Amino acid sequence: MTGLLVLFVLVVVGGIGSAVAVVLNDRRRRPDVARYEIGRSFDRTDTALLSGGVARAIDVTVLELVGRGLVLADDGKLTVSDEVDRMLDTPMDSPEYQPPYATDEGWILVSVRAKGRQGLDAVRRDVLKMRLRTRLRTLADRGFLVTPLGRQWGPAIVWAPTLIGMFLCSIGLMTSIDPFDEQGEIPAAITVFAWAPITILTAFIWSRRPGYHGSDPRTALGRDIVELLQAELPADDPQAQRVAVGGFAAMTDDALRRAVQGNAVESRWSVPHGRGSDRHGVNAIVAADAGMTSDGGDGDGGGDGGGGD
Repeated sequence: MTGLLVLFVLVVVGGIGSAVAVVLNDRRRRPDVARYEIGRSFDRTDTALLSGGVARAIDVTVLELVGRGLVLADDGKLTVSDEVDRMLDTPMDSPEYQPPYATDEGWILVSVRAKGRQGLDAVRRDVLKMRLRTRLRTLADRGFLVTPLGRQWGPAIVWAPTLIGMFLCSIGLMTSIDPFDEQGEIPAAITVFAWAPITILTAFIWSRRPGYHGSDPRTALGRDIVELLQAELPADDPQAQRVAVGGFAAMTDDALRRAVQGNAVESRWSVPHGRGSDRHGVNAIVAADAGMTSDGGDGDGGGDGGGGD
């Protein structure tokens, strides 16, 4: 029985220790790994999604379209150019259908034409998020983001084997009880009562990792990548790239920023608790539209904060 009690303690210490070790490992900065991942494949949309969420990816595309003259911006009101307006009404099988924009940009333009006069926030809400969902899954597969499913079941990596180990030890203690020993059941009972608190504790510790709680789904590596991009952002980078890395606050062209952003809130990651609640701000709503919700993390809880000038 003593051996089983020692083994039970080792299982508990191993489970809690593993969770703590992973959390501490996430605190280490890995700029070399971040630089390698950026070099592999990392375009402007990936940058925007990782740094500021779904809304920022939409902002960057809108800003690029403004730069090409396909979208007109004036004090936060967005409209499409005459050429785009005509092309959006042209059948796709028509010989005259030769759009100066890609398919993904076309979806943004449709929303700009429908909602742009109401401002950027209205466009963010209206845009179809299907392609962005795919992009988010790719970023999650590369270890930069944690998906809602990952948030729910990721901690099982540590709590499940810990629970199984405790269960087996307790069963062993129960089967080895001496029927003539009145105190023999106590150690086994103690181990059984320890199942729930130890399982919850190991899961809680694991979930303290970046990306597994709160409104930001970025992993430690995802945050390292964003920090590296922000630290090495050239002063002469295009305005769209500056927004992709740091949001509208990173723009150096204040006139262009006011024209496009208007009174729209700054983009940032904001994973909501649940879906579609009116209490969530636009960042949380568009994140939910793209499939990034949380069943256990901290929600947006309200508005998104200050907007533009």
